[in-house]
Amino acid sequence: MLMVRRHADSVFAGGMHVFPGGELEDGDCDPGWRRLCHEPSPDDLRRLCEDGTPPARARGLMVAGVRELFEEAGILLATRNPEETFFDPGKEDTLFREYRAKLRVGKLDFQDLVRDLGLRLALDRLVFFAHWITPEISPIRYDTRFFLAPAPAGQEPDHDRAETTSCLWVRPGEVLQLCAEGKFPLLPPTMANLHALSEFRDVREALVISREREVPTILPRFDI
Repeated sequence: MLMVRRHADSVFAGGMHVFPGGELEDGDCDPGWRRLCHEPSPDDLRRLCEDGTPPARARGLMVAGVRELFEEAGILLATRNPEETFFDPGKEDTLFREYRAKLRVGKLDFQDLVRDLGLRLALDRLVFFAHWITPEISPIRYDTRFFLAPAPAGQEPDHDRAETTSCLWVRPGEVLQLCAEGKFPLLPPTMANLHALSEFRDVREALVISREREVPTILPRFDI
């Protein structure tokens, strides 16, 4: 699994290792994305909408996940060629980095970036995996969907040096062991997702089985 370390000064989870992600933006739900994406799996779209989420917003949540992964870790889940394999920056690496830098400071819109590069976001490769809502007693509330996706060949993660300060590939079981030893603190949703992922033998099994199961909404409660 790819994890990133949040900047120590972050308001939420400062200095902790988490999965790449962030907030849904208005542009993520723009109807124009329909022409720039591979349609999500019908089952994933259905599961995302089971809590009453409109289809356009559900699709926007997936766009947001792809965008945040690109912004925070430099991985772009998109295709360009007729074989629909993942985009490989290759000789365009410099342009790729320039676009990412402009996106990060608000000088470029993500939809314009995808259109200019002739890409289509691979929403069909994303698998809806978990849905967590922060407890009501938390001073900062989040309603978060987690997705799984295979890593694209030819792309190496690169933290953004702003929100994130490092990237690392980890095996779920090893991270959980380090957490138990007090060496790798984790947020409860991260820990729970890693426990679930540690049950799979490999990436393929995780993707196949996760696409077939239902995803409950988890809202922790505390008795005080």
